[in-house]
Amino acid sequence: MKHKLLVFVLTTVLLCLFVELAFADVCPTCRGTGKTTAQTPCPICNGGGASSPDIVRKSINSGDASTSARKAVNIQGVFHNNGDKGVTATVTGTVKTSSTQSFTNTTNAYFEPNADTTVTIRIEGVDRQPYYAYFVEIAGYGSTNCQNCQGTGYVYESITCPSCKGTGVVSGLAGGISGDIVGPVAAVAIVGAVVVGGFFFMKKKRVTEPGLRKMASFEFQAWAIKRLQANQASQKDSYLGIDAYTPDGYPVQIRQEDDVGRRAIDSFAAALARNKTRYGTIVAFGFGKDSFEGVMKARLNYRLEIKTVTVRDLLTGRERPL
Repeated sequence: MKHKLLVFVLTTVLLCLFVELAFADVCPTCRGTGKTTAQTPCPICNGGGASSPDIVRKSINSGDASTSARKAVNIQGVFHNNGDKGVTATVTGTVKTSSTQSFTNTTNAYFEPNADTTVTIRIEGVDRQPYYAYFVEIAGYGSTNCQNCQGTGYVYESITCPSCKGTGVVSGLAGGISGDIVGPVAAVAIVGAVVVGGFFFMKKKRVTEPGLRKMASFEFQAWAIKRLQANQASQKDSYLGIDAYTPDGYPVQIRQEDDVGRRAIDSFAAALARNKTRYGTIVAFGFGKDSFEGVMKARLNYRLEIKTVTVRDLLTGRERPL
């Protein structure tokens, strides 16, 4: 009985291989999916790879910060970020007591998009005097790489495969099989497809982390969205850093990267602020040591709850989005 079953299975497999050779020429471009990726200029930076911060100073204030032990003055500047991206910059404060003598200090500050930011700089060694000159200005910016394309100047989007026009197959019969045997071969194909289809249904290929790393970006994103039971975001939301929404309507960002750090967390926090929501989830293969600082900053400064979920968590089913 076992011998007959083995013969039947081997015969079916051989027949199916013959049918595959006869009927199916899988498109080598899209590997049968009907979709491929195209590289297009980033719509945010127009292919330049860098954003141009637009931050203006609105006012300067100074105040006496001296104590009985030390002389000091506080210089306070109010800045407005006209851009749609958060920017980190170095701010310099200066007190000029005469044409030749001045005191200075610097600090780093984060400027939220479309918002005012107040920066206070403490300068030691000088008392406040009404005839002193006080200055506060931006001395330089941190990385100005476009957050949408990560500074590459381009993005990838899913398009219909140009080779097979979306069919996944580039030709019909291979080798020109005669019409006299098309019927029998088709019948065998149906039987073989049922048997082999049932076999592969039971032996479904297991999704692994290395396999996910090799996926095209749009395929990886589609897998993560399905795993999260989320809904695909619009193209406009995608440009702003939101790839999907959970069933509860909370934003999700999906990154096919390792060591996602604080800069990415800050960018996603800005996207949540624009979306006027307090909760969000970032999915990645791994997160850097400074990502926790970004999560805590979003929680303490802006009352935003950002959850970091790894691909391994999704594979094991241990994590769900907020």
